[in-house]
Amino acid sequence: MLKIFALPADQDPMPLSRRLWRAGIAHRILAAPSRPEHDFWLLKPQDLVQAQQVIQDWQQGVPASPPFTSARPPAWATEFTQRWVTLTLMGFALLVTLSYQYLWGAAVFLTVSYTPMGVQMGQIVSLPLSATLESGQWWRLISPIFIHFGWMHLVFNLLWMWVLGEAIERHQGSLRLVLLVVIAALVSNTAQFMMHQSSQFGGLSGVIYAYLGYTWLLSRRLPHSGLEIPSALVAFMLGWMLLGMTPWAQSFGLNMANEAHLGGLIAGLLFALLPLRFHRNAS
Repeated sequence: MLKIFALPADQDPMPLSRRLWRAGIAHRILAAPSRPEHDFWLLKPQDLVQAQQVIQDWQQGVPASPPFTSARPPAWATEFTQRWVTLTLMGFALLVTLSYQYLWGAAVFLTVSYTPMGVQMGQIVSLPLSATLESGQWWRLISPIFIHFGWMHLVFNLLWMWVLGEAIERHQGSLRLVLLVVIAALVSNTAQFMMHQSSQFGGLSGVIYAYLGYTWLLSRRLPHSGLEIPSALVAFMLGWMLLGMTPWAQSFGLNMANEAHLGGLIAGLLFALLPLRFHRNAS
C-alpha cells in the first residue's frame, strides 16, 4: 500500500473516503500509530495521480463529479425488445382484422388472400397458386394468417399467440420465432389451399398449432430449455383439431381450417426435430 494523505484526527475522514470510492479509488483509512491523524493508504499505486487530483479538489471545495452510470432503457422498452415479434404479429392481426371488419371490407381480404381472386360466370373464384407466384405477390403466401372473420376467433388466437409465442421468443430468441412463424405460415396456408383450391381462409390458428407442436416436442428433447406446456392443454388442442375434422363440427357451427391446423402442427414438430445444437445456441 502507498500512503497518500494524512487527515487530522479531529476531522471526519468519511467525506473524503466517499469521494475517493466514488471515483473508483480503492483505499484504506488507518489510525497513525504515533500521531493523532487518519492516514489514507492507496491499494493500487497506479491510481496515485487520480487520487491526488481527487484530494486536491476536495480540499479546494470543488464539487464532486457524479459517478458514471450507463443509461438504461425504460422497463417497457426492455419488455418490448424481448417480445417484439410476438407483439408485432398480434398488432398486425388486430390491425388487418379491424380494417376488414370496419373500414375497407372485401378490399382487405382481396389484398391478403393466399391467391388473387377472379370472376368466372358471375362468381368470385380463387385463382391458382401460379397467379401468386408469377405476379410476384409473395406476401400472399404468409399474409392470410393476419385476417380473422370473427372476434371470438381473433381473441382466441391472440390469447394463444401470447401464451405460447411469448415463451418461445423469451427462451429461444426473436430470430428463432420469426423462422418458426414463416415456416408455419407457408406450410399451413399451402396445405389449406392445396386441399380445397380456395383462398377463402385466414387466421393465426396454423401458426398456433406450430407453436404447440414445437413447444411440446422441444420441452421433451431439451428439458432445460425453459419451454413447457401442460399435457392437458396439448390434449385439449389436439381434441379441438380432431373435432374440426368430423361432421359434428358443422352441426356446432364450426368452420375450421383443418388442413392449416394439421400443417402447422407438423411444421412445429419438424422444426423441433432440428439438431439440438440449433436450439441450444438460441437459449
